[in-house]
Amino acid sequence: MYKMRSIRVSDGGSGFINLDLEFEGQRAFVVWDAISVGDYMLKARVEIDPTLLQKGAGAGLEYRGHLILPRPENN
Repeated sequence: MYKMRSIRVSDGGSGFINLDLEFEGQRAFVVWDAISVGDYMLKARVEIDPTLLQKGAGAGLEYRGHLILPRPENN
C-alpha cells in the first residue's frame, strides 16, 4: 500500500495529512477510514485524479488537487 501526503485546510488553519493510497488499474483512491469486521476489511475510499499525484520527499506521494473528505460529525 502506498502513502500520500496532502495539505489540509480547515477552519482557517492548515497542516499536512497522511493517508493510505490504493490503485485499481488507472484509478486511484484515498482510504479515508478502515475497520475490520471478522475476516473482512471495510474501507471508506474517495476516488482522486491520479494525474495530480507527484513523487514527494521520501517514499510517499503528494496530491496536488483538492481533496474534500466528509466530516464524521456530519454523517
